[in-house]
Amino acid sequence: MSSFNLTYDGFADAIITNAIVVSDKEQNDVGCFPPHFYTDCAAWDTGAQFTLISPRIVEKLHLTPYREGGIMGIGGKKTVKTYKIAIGLPNGILIHDVEVYCSDLDDYDMLIGMDIITMTDFLYNKCGFKN
Repeated sequence: MSSFNLTYDGFADAIITNAIVVSDKEQNDVGCFPPHFYTDCAAWDTGAQFTLISPRIVEKLHLTPYREGGIMGIGGKKTVKTYKIAIGLPNGILIHDVEVYCSDLDDYDMLIGMDIITMTDFLYNKCGFKN
């Protein structure tokens, strides 16, 4: 199994990693790496049930909506479009057929929610003043 480690001096305000987003419909092409979106601004959020992507990713990859779904946030409930994608995690694992919601995320390109986190062995360890 592949893994990755992050170390923060002091309290970590957020867990931010890199990630790759690929349109799931592009996965069938053989011979070349499909169009993708690389980001260093993917936040891991254990308080989020689902994974969200920014409109910037949708525009860059010309993603086609899968359906509409409701999300609940600080601002209340709203209906947004969902998309089917594959997500490449920092450990090199590519997770296919992920339904994600699109919403403005301010400082991030992607918010990785519990739908993805529960597919991994996620460990948070506080030792001294390092996280």
